[in-house]
Amino acid sequence: MKILFTHEKFPPEVAGGGETIVYNLVKGLMKRGHQVTVLTTGNPKIKEYDGIKTIRIPVNRYLMNLSYPIILKYAKNFDLIQTTSGNMCFPSWKVAKTLNKPICCLVLHLLAEHWKTIRGAFIGTIFHRFEKLFLGRKYNAIVVMNDNTKKLIKKTNKYSKVYKIPSGFDFKNSRSSKKTNSILFVGNVSMNESMSKLKGLIEFIEAAKYFPNYTFYIVGKGDYLKKIEKTSLKNVIFTGPLFGKKLHDMFSKSLIYCNLSLSEGFGLTVAEAMASGCAIVSTIDIGQAGLFVNPKDVRGLEKAISYLVNNPKEIDRMVSINKNLAKNYTWDNFVEGFQKVYKTLI
Repeated sequence: MKILFTHEKFPPEVAGGGETIVYNLVKGLMKRGHQVTVLTTGNPKIKEYDGIKTIRIPVNRYLMNLSYPIILKYAKNFDLIQTTSGNMCFPSWKVAKTLNKPICCLVLHLLAEHWKTIRGAFIGTIFHRFEKLFLGRKYNAIVVMNDNTKKLIKKTNKYSKVYKIPSGFDFKNSRSSKKTNSILFVGNVSMNESMSKLKGLIEFIEAAKYFPNYTFYIVGKGDYLKKIEKTSLKNVIFTGPLFGKKLHDMFSKSLIYCNLSLSEGFGLTVAEAMASGCAIVSTIDIGQAGLFVNPKDVRGLEKAISYLVNNPKEIDRMVSINKNLAKNYTWDNFVEGFQKVYKTLI
């Protein structure tokens, strides 16, 4: 099968976790004998990355909403278009309808009403309307990676068949060691005020005052973190950005991991916490055994953490379940799920 991927960025250019997901999906499909080309932004001189053929357009990724003519030019000789949520999904959908080709959309992020929380009422409403325009079309298939996103997409799109395929991750790098009185939050390298609202950072910091004997670690980078670090409690530690072994070690020693996001495409850090033997408090459900809280609910977060620190046997039970569940989140399973979807479209 000849598949054209359309995605805003592609390695070696990376904006977030979406590039890792798309890269591993492409590599897995190629191993199964499919011919894949990625249409993206970037330097046109880069024709290939790690054996993957790429077509790069030298424009800002936000201008790819206007990329219909470009996608149309290259899509004619492909059997299927695989796009992702964002600035290329709507023009990709238009091309698919023009050429009468099947199209599958992978939802990497979906904020819906949460746009208003992170962007304000006016701008947030505009972003929400564009998101509904992009994702509300009749795709041949829509793929989501967790149950939260599945619920949101069904409110946004009444026309498309929706499949849930959990993402893979590099399980072999995770490990569990002796736990300390550490409670962990992992952000990203661009933690501005809007991103902090999206990730639930303020609620995490506010919960720290209820547990003075526990250290609340915040992983991430951004000017907003520098600002709030100055007024945070002594038991709140800002580590800066951590990658690779240092990040795995942080998961490994943490007793509890908190994911408090308003929305996540998958919840990769939850999977990492599962594999690392952390108890989990989360707003996002990827199938884990853990405690769930509502977004922006500090009191609910405090109760959940309190329950866990006072019930070590319950932590042991959850950890045992999650370590086994995490083994299912492989790239092979992720790719195989897409291959099954594609077979229904061709």
